[in-house]
Amino acid sequence: MFNFFKRKTKKQSTSCGDITAPNTSIAYDAELIGSLIDDHQSLLMHYMHVEKKAKEQRFREVGTELARFKNLFHQHIMLENVKLYVYLNRTISNESENCETVKAMRRDMRHIGKAVNQFIERYNVWPWSDVMEKDFLPELQQIGIALVERIKTEEEHLYPLYNPPVQEE
Repeated sequence: MFNFFKRKTKKQSTSCGDITAPNTSIAYDAELIGSLIDDHQSLLMHYMHVEKKAKEQRFREVGTELARFKNLFHQHIMLENVKLYVYLNRTISNESENCETVKAMRRDMRHIGKAVNQFIERYNVWPWSDVMEKDFLPELQQIGIALVERIKTEEEHLYPLYNPPVQEE
């Protein structure tokens, strides 16, 4: 759906300030960005399954789809946190504009993650009240808008920063 990823090569050095992972061995993974983009496609697909079932008022089935979405979302966030952000924080210069971009993206993702988790937890009960049934689709669509925007931003601005380390000569 989104193909914003363009590999850039830049010389990058030192760590990204306060967010570091001492004593780790997080190495460049040539497959990581492709895997994260595949996750985005899966997340969007599961979001559409949830939305379809909600529009059909099959709310009991929505819970099952939401659980799948939640698991995929958490796996994606963990992969980004462990492999992407740690690596970027260790390879991007602390003084660069890219360092601030990485910090802002990570901070924003925490807020988005919190909102998604609160939404899922609200609807992780059965049976739903009439108010919950009425509120679900508009709230889900707000989550969808935020999800699509975040995916676009990550693929356009964050993922291109992920490059193999430059060997010092």
